Amino acid sequence: MVDPDPRKVNVFFTPARLSTAAAGCTAVVIDVLRATSSIVEALANGARAIFPTDSIEHAMELRASLDREGTLLCGERKGLRIDGFDLGNSPSEFAGDAVADKQLIMTTTNGTRAFQAAQGADRILAASFLNLGAVADALAEDRRVVVVCSGKEGRFSLDDAICAGHLVRRLLAGGGAGDAELDDSALAAVRLAGELGPSEEIFGATAAGRALVEVGMGADLGFCAATDKHGIVPVLQDRAITVPEE
Repeated sequence: MVDPDPRKVNVFFTPARLSTAAAGCTAVVIDVLRATSSIVEALANGARAIFPTDSIEHAMELRASLDREGTLLCGERKGLRIDGFDLGNSPSEFAGDAVADKQLIMTTTNGTRAFQAAQGADRILAASFLNLGAVADALAEDRRVVVVCSGKEGRFSLDDAICAGHLVRRLLAGGGAGDAELDDSALAAVRLAGELGPSEEIFGATAAGRALVEVGMGADLGFCAATDKHGIVPVLQDRAITVPEE
């Protein structure tokens, strides 16, 4: 019998035109190199909340309205820490001694803007290879899933597409997802993931990876390739990304 309401999984390789497509869906934002990897690492190490913003100006304005002692400014432009900010966008910076019990305000070139684009979704999750399995499990009952690749400056980004493909593959392998309807981008991502996995070598061959190496941040490639390091699912709600209490 044909399912009258089949599960649907769509992938957007950039956030463009996402806002209307996300309505009624769970959106999963991916920026492997590096925003969602850093977000997952920060929350796993005790950060209380992360506020994604789309500009340095908005980050500064928000900082002025929050507890300055318990709030850190984080972010990058051209891969490097923004002048005057407490932290950049390297996941290695978000260790417990730096972020535990802190609120973080984050602005990045690609990832935090993708969260803004996904605001029309019913639920917004942050995914990376670091928490891939946990996110797949969290999507087990969702009938409409939109996977949003942050891309690189408005263009396709291979590292995000690989991660999206591996996430969809896990959804298909889970119970009840065998008859899911995939759009063409989701099908392409799944095929891509069948050929490529996360590794320092693969990421180093991407445009985003090469850019990081050029500014001396190549060590982040291996860090972001680690899979299922954390079992948390960050959720964006009321402007803040947190790990909801169960």
